[in-house]
Amino acid sequence: MVLDKNKQEKANTPMTNQGRISVRSEPTSTRRPLRQLTRRAPRRWAGVATALALTASLLGTTGIASAAGRAPDATRLSVDWVQLGDNNPFWTAENEGAAAAAKHFGFSFKALSGNLSESVQSTELEQLANEHVNAALITAADPAAMTTAFTYAKSHGLPVISLYSSDSLAAMSSGFAEEVVGHTMAVYSANLLKERYGSVKGTVAVLGLELGQTLETYRIGGFVKTLESYPGVKVVSVQPTNSQASTAQSLMQDWLTKYPNLSLVYGGSDTVTVPAITIAQRSKRVCNVSTESWKTNPKCIIFTSVDGDPIGITAIAQGTLAGTDLYAPYWAGYQFAEMGYDLAAHKYAPHTIVLQALPVTKTNVACINKMQTAMADHTSTFNFNGTLAQIAKRYGCPTVTIAGGPAVPNPLAF
Repeated sequence: MVLDKNKQEKANTPMTNQGRISVRSEPTSTRRPLRQLTRRAPRRWAGVATALALTASLLGTTGIASAAGRAPDATRLSVDWVQLGDNNPFWTAENEGAAAAAKHFGFSFKALSGNLSESVQSTELEQLANEHVNAALITAADPAAMTTAFTYAKSHGLPVISLYSSDSLAAMSSGFAEEVVGHTMAVYSANLLKERYGSVKGTVAVLGLELGQTLETYRIGGFVKTLESYPGVKVVSVQPTNSQASTAQSLMQDWLTKYPNLSLVYGGSDTVTVPAITIAQRSKRVCNVSTESWKTNPKCIIFTSVDGDPIGITAIAQGTLAGTDLYAPYWAGYQFAEMGYDLAAHKYAPHTIVLQALPVTKTNVACINKMQTAMADHTSTFNFNGTLAQIAKRYGCPTVTIAGGPAVPNPLAF
């Protein structure tokens, strides 16, 4: 169920500061990148099975804390992250990026699994307050269910950064411009449908994430609202996946039977979209946009997505995923952890920082793949300073502009 459907504004609307809202558009640090990191980043993922296997193998290196190792380091500032869980490669990569920031700036860091449970996340956050860590990050499964935990943390002097959901009880909130992302990928999907059929028409299904998260309102709801503004498009199903590949695969299997004329599937994360693609591939139902035949194949399904996870970048290079919006989990984790450090060190910290994603299509995928592989393979020495657009420019990546469609009313919403 889509929680909110908002009118949209141009995806390329310039981002400006509004009050205490800060748009991350400049390098976040003038310091040189760290030279050594003992917890190595994972190598690039070539497919879903490899990605999930790497996730399990990396839990010991990315700081998913055990009960025995949770005491904060009294000699350094401590910043811990209550993640959604520990079984998604995007979250694992975020933890690696955060660990790199910790090494760079000299604070201690742990990532804690919330097991996709609001009660577990609440318990973890309250425990961090009791342990007197200096700052906490949390990606809440359901922000509305975290009120008591946020209040407890605040009363115990623990500043909390709410990630991917804006929360008035948090000391800070940060995430990507989800309404821009939802709009951008809807317009891009509409352009693909027009390229295929001659006009914007067709049936569309959507793989959501976690109901209750604010990003579900904009990344998913915003996509649906924009795409439904085209008279020829019918959105036939919008289903949550809880960011689980197995759920996405089950939904895809059902849709192949229930909607034999399905034109396009949009996923809220590459880590659910790519597994769905593998199911469609078994029935030879995937449009390979690296060829011209997809435009005349009446049975194939176009796939678009969000995140720019390594498995998504690989799928774009193969042509099975038409496009995504890059969040770059190593970069995002580094940025979020740096915010936590600034908060812990009592540096100036705006109440809201909005990050900007970067569209990836076959036009720039080779260059973006090179950039993101460097983030994964050389996390300890990679220069994470700047926006994704600025880093891509340093790598010489072509800029992809996605234009058209209705306007985005709030380009800072997330």
